[in-house]
Amino acid sequence: MEETGAYGERLRKTFKVARAPSLVAKTLKNARIAITEIRCDKANTGLSEPIAVEDAFLMTVQLRDVPAHDLFLDGKQMKTAFLPVGTTSFYDLRSSPVANSISAFNHISFYVPRTALTAITDKEGIPSVDAFNHNPGVGVQDPVMHNLVRAILPAFRSPGLANQLFVDHLTVAATAHAVRHHACAFRQKATRRKTLSDGEVSRAQEKLSEHLDGDLRLEELSDECGMSPLEFVSAFEETVGGSVHSWRDDLRIERAKRLLVRGYEAGEVAALLGYEQVSDFVGDFIRKVGTDPRGVH
Repeated sequence: MEETGAYGERLRKTFKVARAPSLVAKTLKNARIAITEIRCDKANTGLSEPIAVEDAFLMTVQLRDVPAHDLFLDGKQMKTAFLPVGTTSFYDLRSSPVANSISAFNHISFYVPRTALTAITDKEGIPSVDAFNHNPGVGVQDPVMHNLVRAILPAFRSPGLANQLFVDHLTVAATAHAVRHHACAFRQKATRRKTLSDGEVSRAQEKLSEHLDGDLRLEELSDECGMSPLEFVSAFEETVGGSVHSWRDDLRIERAKRLLVRGYEAGEVAALLGYEQVSDFVGDFIRKVGTDPRGVH
């Protein structure tokens, strides 16, 4: 089945981990719920990649303590707290959630698109819902969700021990429980994005130009504007029309062209511009310019 939502490979890329095993429940008519396990044993791995905005939710249950983390919704930094094992958090994918992984983490995430949510409310005979009424940065203690996740873990550890009926039953049970006990009828409106002044844009672009090797922390840019890192990223994109990383990558390629014409080898250019692998530089250059930098003189 082709992945078209925030689970499996897409969620693996979001959190930049090596593996993200997933299971898909097939019991709901014209809808699916997918479960993904994400594990990262390293601390301070930085901001997660943005998840594509869609009318869907992630219900995440922690499998290990998370002492420290940051969370941004619609570019606004949210209140966060220590997340002990078993904490359940509900993320609305209409609000562009981005996490800053300060501590190592391991969690199970249920991907629940709107079609599945509607199927659950119809099946359970309960009113329609539109959101979950908890701050995901703090989460909620729900022993039922925790124990249902513990029951489904063998399906990830030893796939041969769990058949499709088992996966379907536990997945739908967990989602139905969450909807009954934590969902609400109305979603809070997102805050409006800020924009940057001309001076703030100029200073940011100047700093980026001076640090094309990547030796610049996002906080150094955002602090000057009195914003959180995610607020700054959103404001930059809203003002300039492109992301900070995209703008910097374009500058790197332009700098690379000049260095190559001056006689630098591709490996030397890659090192000067902060690429860890020459192959990464070569790939970026070909994608943006259409030619192999090793042939430029």
